[in-house]
Amino acid sequence: MRTRLLLTLVAVVTAVLLALTQRLQLDWDWSESHRNRLSSESLAALEALQTPVEVQVFIEDYPVQRAALRDLLEKYRRASPRFHYRFVDPRRNPEAVRKNGIVRTPTLMLQAGDRYQRVETVDEQHLTTALARLGRQGTGWIGALTGHGEAKLHGQANFDLGDFGRLLEEQGYRVVAVDPTATGQIPENLDLLVLAAPSSPLADGEIQVLKRYLDDGGNLLWLAEGRLSPPLAEALGLHFLPGVVVDAAAADLGIDRPTVAVARPAGEHPVTRNLAGPVLLPRSHALEAAPTNGWRPQVLLRTGPRSWNETGALKGTIQRDPEAGEQQGPLAVAVTLERGAQRAVVAGDADFLSNSFLGNGANRDFGLALVRWLTGNEKLIQVRPHQAPDRSLHWSRATMAAVAGLFLAGLPLLLALTGLLVAWRRRRA
Repeated sequence: MRTRLLLTLVAVVTAVLLALTQRLQLDWDWSESHRNRLSSESLAALEALQTPVEVQVFIEDYPVQRAALRDLLEKYRRASPRFHYRFVDPRRNPEAVRKNGIVRTPTLMLQAGDRYQRVETVDEQHLTTALARLGRQGTGWIGALTGHGEAKLHGQANFDLGDFGRLLEEQGYRVVAVDPTATGQIPENLDLLVLAAPSSPLADGEIQVLKRYLDDGGNLLWLAEGRLSPPLAEALGLHFLPGVVVDAAAADLGIDRPTVAVARPAGEHPVTRNLAGPVLLPRSHALEAAPTNGWRPQVLLRTGPRSWNETGALKGTIQRDPEAGEQQGPLAVAVTLERGAQRAVVAGDADFLSNSFLGNGANRDFGLALVRWLTGNEKLIQVRPHQAPDRSLHWSRATMAAVAGLFLAGLPLLLALTGLLVAWRRRRA
């Protein structure tokens, strides 16, 4: 009787557990980096979506391969009700293959409204990057002013911004050159206009075109180097201090050029919130901003107290000369300007985004954050490869010597002693 009751109880408990597994989905991730969960960047990309995302997964009906993809996609589906996916067998749906231009599998086609993204390297980094692009606001057009020797967003020279331009295109932006002398106006569909270090002055007519663009609510990123434009600075309420910033703090970072300004966030702002280090600006201007024409300025980056704007020759021993108008730091080297929904950023240097300097300090992350903020895409995140910190062992020399001694000497000696002991006992038996 007891045996029957026990078997019945086991059967009931098993049935209840099976029913619960169909209704509840519980999982635990005990890895140190939580690499079996979606990263915070992925969750942010899902949260930023304004419309549902339909994902077509083009892959043959191979159970093992589909199971691996399903494990990844299910994480996104469980995290957001706006994420949906379905598998498509290319051999059974040749029309869908032709329509979407599928040339290899697996390939993911993502659609959100009238926007599409293709993912051919299927992992969390590439899928989340595609989702972030789908969540981008605005038209995605960035215009770079040209015709005055500016640093080019598609250029390959050391002083050009080609590497930064490619990063913007990877974020889903479309970068085009804009020459106001040819058209007499700035295109209305731009999300952002970039003025980067012109080597020759802008004509009066071009200044008027820029002012009309700003009066119409356009957003501006001015990398103020080369030939500065006093009328444009006046319209924005800016004043540039003479000379270039020199900073003794550069030596603390192993930089032997005193003209590299070590700039850090001046306060709380979405652009600088996630910076992991200082922004390094070579040969930067210092600037001051005052409210004018409805613009509300805020200092974004400033140098430390061991900096000043050097107006003399950058040779030999350099010392601050107050009588020459050289002001002691902290000095502002980047400011934001807001007027209603309109945004502008003015930085005292363009080289910090150049091909030769982009990878230094937090320059890359700062530049991308600037563009995201200026275009109203603060939630458009930059996804980096997900590296687990617990994939490698970091041992001291003493620990490595102990482990090596154990396997190279300890275990062989133990086996030899065990063999001798067994042989001795057999002889005595």
